[in-house]
Amino acid sequence: MAVLVAVGRSLRQLARDASPAQRLAYAVGTVLIGVGFLHLLGYVVLGGPWVGPVAWRKPFAFGVSFGLTTVTLAWLSGYQRLGRRLQWCLLAPLAAANSSEVAWVSVQRARGVASHFNFDTTFDTALFIANGAAIAVTVAVILVLTIRSFKPIDGPAGMTVAMRAGLVCLVVAQIAGGLMIYQGINAAEAGAAQLTTWGGAGIMKVPHAVGMHSIQALPGLAWLLGFSTFGVARRRRTVLVASGGYAGLVAVSVIQTLAGLAPWDLTLITGALLVVSLVGFGGAAVAAVASLRGARPALT
Repeated sequence: MAVLVAVGRSLRQLARDASPAQRLAYAVGTVLIGVGFLHLLGYVVLGGPWVGPVAWRKPFAFGVSFGLTTVTLAWLSGYQRLGRRLQWCLLAPLAAANSSEVAWVSVQRARGVASHFNFDTTFDTALFIANGAAIAVTVAVILVLTIRSFKPIDGPAGMTVAMRAGLVCLVVAQIAGGLMIYQGINAAEAGAAQLTTWGGAGIMKVPHAVGMHSIQALPGLAWLLGFSTFGVARRRRTVLVASGGYAGLVAVSVIQTLAGLAPWDLTLITGALLVVSLVGFGGAAVAAVASLRGARPALT
């Protein structure tokens, strides 16, 4: 209970200390997450397909993922030594671009047509191209924050490693997303049924999804360790092990996809790497949670 109180106090402190640009991004991200859950409610109440080109899953996933990404990048920007002007120049376009992505898939779901790789009408094509430009803005912001993360940052023990590893994995996710778009456009033009399959059975959504949420998993773990009974050195080691494990998970997903193999069709090498990575990340996460016996002062 004491830990939960300390965590709540720390979150309130984060909100109070947020810059105006961060507050904007937090608000937008929260709305996007809400939009995602509204589509989940729509699925429960109204029914209809959960998977497929015109399904409830896509606006739900986009709302939650883009909302979390907006909030998390805004949070991490607070640890970097960014001037107020630069922070505005990064977070305002990020919020606008991510809002555009969620609005796009939501509108297309409401219209009953596919969002991605839909060239049936001039309007659908224009929306697809426009949101390609929007995602380019998001990627540009991610690249800037990734590069800036290799400069000195202000944060709790382990946050430097967690932020750098998380952002690099996020960049890998963007590369996977770019390849997915490239593959999908070519497949759509060729009339193929499977638009985002790489090779025989590689599922390109897997490395994209795994890498996307590295910035929640790793910096979140580093932040949570601020409330643990671990000393500074042990917290850093725990984050380092977790980062190595998560990077291994991303690597396995990339290798499997580029080899044209399904995620479960593991080779001896990728199978061994998967086990080691799961043990590393999972073990670090379990150790961190188990150490939350005595709340420390909030480390935001």
